[in-house]
Amino acid sequence: MPRLKRLSAPFLALCLAACTTASISEPDYTTPQGQLFGEYLAGTYANEIDNAAARTNYYAKAFNRLPGDSALGRRAIIATLQSGDYAKAQSQALDLARVDPDESLARVVLGVKELSKSNFSATEKYLAQQTNDPSMRMVMELLQGWSYAAQKDYEKADALFAGLESWAYFQFLGKLQQGKLAALQGDTEAALGFFAEVRAVGLAPVETAMSQARALNAAGRKDEALKELKALSDLNGGFETGPIALAILDLEAGRDIGPLLTPKQESARALIEPSFGFFQRQGAEDVAEIYLRLAALIDPKSDKGQFWLARLMDQIGRSDDAKALYSGIDAGTPYDVQAELSLATVYLREDDDEKALALLEKSYARNPLNATRQTLGRVRVFRENYAAALPIYDALVKSLSDEALKADVEPLYFRGICYERLKQWDKAVADFRRVLEIDPENPDALNYLGYTWVDRGENLTEAFEMIRKAVRLEPESGAITDSLGWAHYKLGQYDEAKIHLEKAVVLTPASATIVDHLGDVYWKLGRFREAGYQWERALDFDPTDEEEIAIRRKLEGGLEAVNLAP
Repeated sequence: MPRLKRLSAPFLALCLAACTTASISEPDYTTPQGQLFGEYLAGTYANEIDNAAARTNYYAKAFNRLPGDSALGRRAIIATLQSGDYAKAQSQALDLARVDPDESLARVVLGVKELSKSNFSATEKYLAQQTNDPSMRMVMELLQGWSYAAQKDYEKADALFAGLESWAYFQFLGKLQQGKLAALQGDTEAALGFFAEVRAVGLAPVETAMSQARALNAAGRKDEALKELKALSDLNGGFETGPIALAILDLEAGRDIGPLLTPKQESARALIEPSFGFFQRQGAEDVAEIYLRLAALIDPKSDKGQFWLARLMDQIGRSDDAKALYSGIDAGTPYDVQAELSLATVYLREDDDEKALALLEKSYARNPLNATRQTLGRVRVFRENYAAALPIYDALVKSLSDEALKADVEPLYFRGICYERLKQWDKAVADFRRVLEIDPENPDALNYLGYTWVDRGENLTEAFEMIRKAVRLEPESGAITDSLGWAHYKLGQYDEAKIHLEKAVVLTPASATIVDHLGDVYWKLGRFREAGYQWERALDFDPTDEEEIAIRRKLEGGLEAVNLAP
């Protein structure tokens, strides 16, 4: 059952007023006023529990009953936009604008509608009026600027972009628009100057790099475009997917990366970028969503906008919306692989392993990249299918150069885990030691190798040193603290083991392995009832099949039942 958000003070006051009134006489919900009251309450409650469809339905009904209420109209438009019913949102905006011509969101929605149809004079009519709402003012100025650009009135467009104020972020976002505008006019050097200013502050690195590459490509300077894209890719460890990776492949193959984007496309991107580059980072997910929904109205074919809207839906818990959006991104577009991997993650979170693995297998077959291979391998490891994961990681490690492995030791580390779980111990040790040669401060490899040595009763001195080092590197890791406690346990140092294992349970309270270990040390200390309690708890935390068998034996016959088991 979804957890209710904290109810707002106005909503609580409204409920309190309703209760007070009801003590005198029951409200008549059959009257228009009663129906309005009920629909508003229902819409507000739907908002509290994130039921988007119900929220849209009830706010829309309430607004229909009271069309002169601007605040209610604004709520209805927001709810309808969030539902993805753009035609209905436009109709509501028109109704609200008739009774309140100054309402900023209504004017923005209507301006976006006209911009999407290239009716630029109508666009300006709706967007030119000022507003005290800074988030809507940014939309108006960005879109109005690109409306001017579409009419080749570059001077007015540049003035609007140069005048973007409010938060400092938007000043540099304006410079990004000025760079794109200069490129449209063929002034490549001016465009590069603006892009350099934006790059210097780290704003929108991918969008800025792609805008610069398009400008250079349009000017016939493809070698420079390729050099700049490769520099950013190298700085980030190499892009395998996404627009930069595809652009590099095209330029290396002598292909064109396409023309400059149209003003209409750029106007949508001007809203996409701040949605996740500013508002989402500030915790204003509702504003971020409105920006993305408006961008979708202008350019419904933008895979970038659709991908980031899906990511936002995923992050705020609207999984069904996220899955639909991820699934709707066409194959062959810059964000298709990322969308597939993200969709698989949603399926895994919902414990739908069959769909997730089928999607990952399909994605890897179509795009045999390290990213798709690693994701598929990682899922198989996490689902404890080591036999299926090993060939994936073995092939991956063998395909990577020494430099690539030094940049990313994860394939070696996970191959080592697969070897250890499949009882190929010597190969596992070799991989873990190689990881530590490359990265001596890797706490996971230190912990895994040290713990396994302790569990096997081998190399105890070196194992202790490794685990203690891992604890120093990650003192808040329950798994690593558990390893230190278990090392003391294996040496018969039960009082010392208890200290670390109790701390490990506090740090990671839902680990079957850690809780099971705490039960074992309690048994050794003669605290049999507490031991049984911990073993019972461990069964609630999804132990492995092997762990579950051992725990049930201990619950029946104590710790000795495991030690005596064949």
